[in-house]
Amino acid sequence: MRRWLTVLLATTAVVAGVLVAPTPTALAEAPIGRLGDVLHVDYMNVVADVAVTGVNLVDVPPGFGRAPLGPRYQVYRADVTVHVIKAPNPYITSLFFDFEGVTPIADAYKPRNTDVPDDLRTLLQNAPPGTTVSGGVYWDVYRDLVTNVNLLDKVTGTHLAQWNLT
Repeated sequence: MRRWLTVLLATTAVVAGVLVAPTPTALAEAPIGRLGDVLHVDYMNVVADVAVTGVNLVDVPPGFGRAPLGPRYQVYRADVTVHVIKAPNPYITSLFFDFEGVTPIADAYKPRNTDVPDDLRTLLQNAPPGTTVSGGVYWDVYRDLVTNVNLLDKVTGTHLAQWNLT
């Protein structure tokens, strides 16, 4: 009898936790646009206008680490502009924003670290409200080419915006 009571209480606690947990509103409201469109991102305490203006094949940048993987062995760069409208501190966008390149077969290329001066992730570390930052996001594109650029929250994976290249 004690086991059943314990199982019943545990199940009730889990169900109550799931029902009470807040659902992320950014999932339903994430803007979708085309390459070059400025999309308005409003997530938690951060408000920004973000644009992806191009995705191009580039040489391997300095500080990229290991060589690009095969069978493609290529590095692509997304040109991104972020205008921070509201933020609680100058570095919060570098903690939240993660730009991924997504292929038609749902491969998602994560950004790689570089030593180039216009690496977007480095520039976002000092972007107080009112500033506009333009830089690049570098991916090791090892299979299919990128068709979408997704802006995600680094920690939760919440979809904040999407640009379709085609």
